[in-house]
Amino acid sequence: MPTDRARPPAVAEHAAPTPATDSRILRILIASSISSKVADWQLGIVVPLAVLKQTDSVAMSLISFSLRGITYIWSPFLGALIDRFDRRAVFALAQVQQAVCLALLAVSLNSQVSVALLVLLSGFGGVASNITGQFVLIPKLISAPARPAAVAKLNSAIEFSKVGGLLIGGAAFSALGPASASLCIAALYSGAALLALLLPRVPASYQKMSIRRDVAMGFRWAVKPEIIWLVVTMSMTNLAIGQLEPVLVTEFGQQGINAKVISGVMAIGLFAGAVASRMAPRILPAWSPERRILACQVTALAGLVLVATPALPTKLTGYVFECLAVAVSNVASITYRQETIPVEVAGRANATIRMFITGAVPLSGFLFAGASRLDGYLRWLPALGIWTVAVVIWAVYTRHSERLPAVDALEGAGVGDR
Repeated sequence: MPTDRARPPAVAEHAAPTPATDSRILRILIASSISSKVADWQLGIVVPLAVLKQTDSVAMSLISFSLRGITYIWSPFLGALIDRFDRRAVFALAQVQQAVCLALLAVSLNSQVSVALLVLLSGFGGVASNITGQFVLIPKLISAPARPAAVAKLNSAIEFSKVGGLLIGGAAFSALGPASASLCIAALYSGAALLALLLPRVPASYQKMSIRRDVAMGFRWAVKPEIIWLVVTMSMTNLAIGQLEPVLVTEFGQQGINAKVISGVMAIGLFAGAVASRMAPRILPAWSPERRILACQVTALAGLVLVATPALPTKLTGYVFECLAVAVSNVASITYRQETIPVEVAGRANATIRMFITGAVPLSGFLFAGASRLDGYLRWLPALGIWTVAVVIWAVYTRHSERLPAVDALEGAGVGDR
């Protein structure tokens, strides 16, 4: 009978990953993610500078690039689709979709409407790629004991990729121009798709619900007590600095600094973040995840204060602190979510969570675009205010979460019973 058929070999293989398969799968996933993230960060310097060159408007440059992140509004629906199909295929097709958009962008740079539309459409592939790579494939393909180290290694590789993406993007823009630089980005996305096909298949779950119920399930996970406060504070921090790199790129570009110099200066901060990401599991290991995230937030706030200064050395120092703190915080929060959310609903839950967290990133671009007419510290005051409120919120939650075990222990021992 049909119900007696054995499951596909890929599913059985995933049931009990071994250290050898863990290592091989992680190498492939890291290689594919590196190619994709180098492309992402090339895009992050090529598009803002290309638009700035065409329009001579910082606000238009920031808004054009920010459109890529607007697609996170649709991430709950994308998450429901991800859980319905082979996740390897979704990951590969997401790279192909971005490659097509960038190839078309290369021949459409003279039309601001076309540039904006293609940047927006490329965001759909970016959303699907990010959700599938970090939040679905690792929990599904990597054994539980190896996951924390796998997250650190993948996140570190991604951080190093940002360095490469900025350096290559700045060099390609200066030497080849925006059109050829866009074609280089398309080639990198294509390479990421080919590498992704070397991963084992990850078939969809056998039980499927309607899209409406799938989306509702994602929202139910997003509002769980152990998740909602993380969503609130990370959304606010992304609203404050989600578009920090494009903001600095356009600020330096407006000052007439060469693209290679811009990318080289910013690569220093990203390199520091990459090292911190790799070391994240060994940073304050005895602390609770909540306290580690709080420490990172406070450090990043101090870094943002330095970034707001006009002096380039101080600005660079602040950016390094920012990258260090954000990298460690990302590893802690990703690991926490992987351990909290069952893999069967990982696509739907994380897609909804990222709708708020990463959906705040493009809003950061609009925030800075509105503040671009201001000078000096005034330009940075909205971001600094939002970040300060986020730190206060997380500090209150951290204090509350650490008090609960003590209260439960006292109640269990009969203390306080009257």
